[in-house]
Amino acid sequence: MKVFLLAGEASGDSIGSKLIKALREQTDEKLEFCGIGGPLMEEAGMEVLLPMSQLSVMGFFEILPRLPSLYKIYKGTIEEIESRKPDIIVTIDFQDFNLLIGRAIKKRGKIKPKIIHCVAPTVWAWRPGRAKRIAQFLDGLVCLFPFEPQYFEKHGLKTVFCGHPLIESNIDAGDGNIFRAAADIPQDATVVGLFFGSREREFEMISETMKETVVFMREGGIENIHVVVPTLPHLEYDIYNILQGFDFPTYVVTDPENKWDAVAACDVALAVSGTIALELAYKGVPHVIAYKMHWLNWEIGKRIIKIRHAHLANIMLGKTVVPEFLQKECKAEDISEEMIKILREPEAAQSQGEAFAVIRDLLVNDDDISSSQEAAQFILDIAHGKAVRSGIPKRPVPEVKGWSRGEALKPAAAPSKPDLPQGTTSASQSAHTDAAPGQYKVAEAVRSATKVLQSFLSIAKSILPSGRGRKER
Repeated sequence: MKVFLLAGEASGDSIGSKLIKALREQTDEKLEFCGIGGPLMEEAGMEVLLPMSQLSVMGFFEILPRLPSLYKIYKGTIEEIESRKPDIIVTIDFQDFNLLIGRAIKKRGKIKPKIIHCVAPTVWAWRPGRAKRIAQFLDGLVCLFPFEPQYFEKHGLKTVFCGHPLIESNIDAGDGNIFRAAADIPQDATVVGLFFGSREREFEMISETMKETVVFMREGGIENIHVVVPTLPHLEYDIYNILQGFDFPTYVVTDPENKWDAVAACDVALAVSGTIALELAYKGVPHVIAYKMHWLNWEIGKRIIKIRHAHLANIMLGKTVVPEFLQKECKAEDISEEMIKILREPEAAQSQGEAFAVIRDLLVNDDDISSSQEAAQFILDIAHGKAVRSGIPKRPVPEVKGWSRGEALKPAAAPSKPDLPQGTTSASQSAHTDAAPGQYKVAEAVRSATKVLQSFLSIAKSILPSGRGRKER
């Protein structure tokens, strides 16, 4: 059986590599894997026809000069798929490119593979009309969250709630005591985690506010603060630059082997809105999120996003469990007050902990197996024409709460490596990162919206005549 996979970013590469292994484990058939992906998928045995780095662009002005090359990749990918005649096409996240590919393959009709997409589009947050459209050309959809299948099954699309990739990571093995001992952090120290994000624009918009927050915490009476900064290997240089002049003992961690120990060592954390916030919730680390973006992106976001919260834990539970400081509300002094409250008032941390336990349960599928195994079985069942049960979980799941029409989005309550900032140590080794999907945050939705509305729709209009004149419902 031939399987063509497409992934466009690190999170998809991680999901794809686990999926390849799970597919092999669940069938005795000879499987051949090829497609677009990254080093993890290649390591798992896939023939990488094009490195996913060739697709990695963000933002309108980055895409514009690359439109010709992106169109060439788009066209070449379709032709390559048709020439290889795969039995299954599995697209992973990266919707703006992958779903165009899937729709084009189905429309052209030269081959008739089963087309399955992994990581559902966030129709519950914005652009709900996508659910009906993708149901017209997909054979199956793999969802990471329990509330997602209902949005697609009502349009006739087969789905599975496979569970979140976090459930098969080694996050539970993280031991804060091991990290504290290795870093020689005093037992009476207050360890504050700072998670700056993964993009240059995020660094520019939020890093100073996050550092100032720690200063305000010290002025508010929190003594002996040590700061832990887990990040990705390729961002180490940027983090060192950010931390210049930061006069706290600081530990930069880029080795994936040490990441979860470092996370577990935190007494409280401040993170950008995104994947890391879900990871902190899953690990049970009390935290606050903060985010700033360009004012125009914020204005766009207010008009297209349909949900009340930015943190996925808050979205899933329908209430503010983790304080959110977004845009104009993103002020260091205010953030510090909330973090001090978490440290000084046991009930504040306890309240978050109880909510996080609920989140952990919600991220596990009904069969209580790994997300990749559940997804692999679903894919094989569709490939063999077997009946597929409803993807809607048997147990009750929270409803994603939006706002009424007209209600506005409101923030809830490589040159040479520079010298390390004073008191900073690094536990870094270059390695692949076990990334988890990062699309579920307000900023990501806005970026994706901007990209779709201003860029890829332009591509669609030029290469897919049926895309002309359609209005979002």
